[in-house]
Amino acid sequence: MIGTVAITAALILCAGCFSSSVQPPKAWAVSPTDAKPPAVPASGAFSVTRQGAVTVTAPFDSTSFVVRRADGSVARDPYNVFASPPSTLLRAAVRARLEADGRFGRVVPQSSSASADVQVEVLVRDLSLDCTIPERRTSRAAVSIDVLRADRGARTVILSGDGDGTGDVKDGNYSAAFSQAFDAALVGALRNLKEQPPVKPLETIPKKKGENK
Repeated sequence: MIGTVAITAALILCAGCFSSSVQPPKAWAVSPTDAKPPAVPASGAFSVTRQGAVTVTAPFDSTSFVVRRADGSVARDPYNVFASPPSTLLRAAVRARLEADGRFGRVVPQSSSASADVQVEVLVRDLSLDCTIPERRTSRAAVSIDVLRADRGARTVILSGDGDGTGDVKDGNYSAAFSQAFDAALVGALRNLKEQPPVKPLETIPKKKGENK
């Protein structure tokens, strides 16, 4: 009996930043925030924008929280998870931020048959819980945003931007912390949007004499 208690206590201590709860894992959401829209230029606005894919890179693409530890390693928190896969869960927050931004007009889902001026794609490069500082938990998010022309045929990137954000975990509210971090990352990426040079067509390489045309 004593040995079982000792093993249980050791497991809890080894969890580091993890909760000591032995209850089933809690599910948390990432929701749109009530933050005011950032100041943006009135020119160059689009009337209709299609919300494209939200892609989450590994190892942040699962429901389990990725925890960063002080020794540089990462671990999975067995006590806290996202309510849905992040690529699905984050879509509502992305759409709300695009609508609040002011430049993207009416934002329609990817499945909509409506004609759109541009399509916005989001790459999530970080969605983790930073526990590298003792007694402190910080949510982190980093995103890249690409704005593509929605013309027929090949779609070219006309604007790109990167952003990152953090959120403090207060009273164990991971939903609020991750919502704050993700929205801050979106705001930063939208603020940093820059025009991308047009893609030049590949130069035609002249064939050597005797080669088939």
